Amino acid sequence: MAKENLYIAKLEKLLLHLKNAKLSYLKASDQANSSEKKRFFNHQATERNRIFQDILSKLQTLDADFSIQSIRNFNFDQLIISSIKTLKASALQKCLEADKALIAIYNEIEALGIEENFAAHIAKIELAIEKNAIHLENIAHKREFY
Repeated sequence: MAKENLYIAKLEKLLLHLKNAKLSYLKASDQANSSEKKRFFNHQATERNRIFQDILSKLQTLDADFSIQSIRNFNFDQLIISSIKTLKASALQKCLEADKALIAIYNEIEALGIEENFAAHIAKIELAIEKNAIHLENIAHKREFY
């Protein structure tokens, strides 16, 4: 029973971070200077929202006793606290950090040993991490020459 409660708590934490990641991608889209990057960031925001809905469905099937209202009304205090260390970071860096945090939470969930298949979620997020790292590298490379 304690293992299941911990699992539910990790899923709830995942929901919070998915919402944060979605907001980071939407902000990055607003700041993007090319239509290709805007599409990429909007697509990633949509993906985070789909994953959010998947996790929310899992919680509902577990009959988890959690406040859906508090999840839907995102906890802005936690967003502020989690973003203090990245206050001066670019929107792209925030997306990268948000995705790394998501992978860390998935690793915590996998460590619980509960038979759950999140491979599709993880693969999408890891692909975005790779693309974001390339974007950041390109930006850094351009700055060296100007």
